[in-house]
Amino acid sequence: MSSPRHVSLLAGLVLALAVTGGATTVFKPSNPVALPTGLDVASDAESTVLYCTGLTNAAGGLAGTAVLLNTTSLSRDVRVQVVSDTGLRTTTTVRIAPFASQSIHPDRLVTGHSFGIEAIVSGGGVVGAEVVTGGSAQVPCTSSGVTDWYGVGFDTSVGTTATLSLFNPTATPAVVDVTALTSSGFVAPAPFQGLSVSAHAEVVINLGSQIVNMANVAAHVKVLRGAIDVVGVERSGSVVSLNPGSTSTTMAVWFPRVTTAQGALAQIRVANPGTQPAHITISVSLAPYHVNPFTMTVAPFATGTVILTPSHSIPAAGYASATLTSNVSIVASLVTGTNAGVAVSAAFAPAAEFLLRDFTGRGFNAATVTNTSDHPVELTFSARGVGVGAPSSVQLAAHSTSDILGLYAGITTLKGVTLRVRASRAVVIVTATLPTTPAGTTVVSPLYGG
Repeated sequence: MSSPRHVSLLAGLVLALAVTGGATTVFKPSNPVALPTGLDVASDAESTVLYCTGLTNAAGGLAGTAVLLNTTSLSRDVRVQVVSDTGLRTTTTVRIAPFASQSIHPDRLVTGHSFGIEAIVSGGGVVGAEVVTGGSAQVPCTSSGVTDWYGVGFDTSVGTTATLSLFNPTATPAVVDVTALTSSGFVAPAPFQGLSVSAHAEVVINLGSQIVNMANVAAHVKVLRGAIDVVGVERSGSVVSLNPGSTSTTMAVWFPRVTTAQGALAQIRVANPGTQPAHITISVSLAPYHVNPFTMTVAPFATGTVILTPSHSIPAAGYASATLTSNVSIVASLVTGTNAGVAVSAAFAPAAEFLLRDFTGRGFNAATVTNTSDHPVELTFSARGVGVGAPSSVQLAAHSTSDILGLYAGITTLKGVTLRVRASRAVVIVTATLPTTPAGTTVVSPLYGG
């Protein structure tokens, strides 16, 4: 017979486990976690690694390069392994001079339809991004695999292809479940459950093969074993996009540069993965105009859309800033483009450090920094490139967005420039758009750190 002491200990242990499980269930992060890019890794690290996925061959429409950038004053040797979805692989070694870059063309190294890249660096300070040929889209490479990934705003309608590019950079097989939310509710296609991604392998999931003719699809990749690199890939008419996604949900989302240009399209697409309705307020700032807030309710396990451009409520007057607040945690993306096609870009997370690099060689149409907090924040700018001035520091007011060229006198253009922005607290967002007509239809993600 168990003694009272043993019964008491057992009851206490059961209660502790119940409390722990309950806390884990109800905990919701307040901000989305940015995918790691290696920007905050110490330059004196003995070895670092980068993973890139999402590029295709020419027929897939997203052929391009992985650009590796050395941000240090020392040369770096990089061992690069490229694998394809057909199981082929090759390895090469490159040396990157101080503050220089090196481009890797995966489709020139192995045969396949899509590619995963692993770059092992002898030291720290090397970051990377994938750039589609022609500079129409780019996405940061990551410095570690993830176990949770969210992407929203995908389209599986006729004329659009939405896929998930999964790369397993580890030496052991990974197992994933892929579920989806639509305007009609939750979907868990049987072929997407318990998927095995072999060690050092690349796998592509075509969302439209199971979720047919849907205009706003949210995908959740849950890694049951191992860790993987995930990028959402979409071809919409003549437009392609690479969506880095996010690793958690949030109750506040910022889109500091939303185009309202004549002829442009801009939508915010939202997914509610929780059990309670999401009551969302969208505040839009577009000086000198006053825009009344939008409101929307998204049912549990469903998606919703708000149209910002074209809209009778918002004038066609350049860039607007949009902020979403919700009573429950959500996932959101900005969808921009024209009648010829749209691109999907994930919401940016506040951080303490960003690197903005002209990877495409086209420069930027707009580049801004936003303070998401209730207090002023100190920013330090430093840059490399022709005609770049000395680093400098400024203060950015609470809840404000400013053009970087107006804040940092050390540069007059971002074309051909590598810019580093450091903040005194992890509360800022750097946003950039590529040169397009109409303006602002291609939003690019900077590299995150800290």
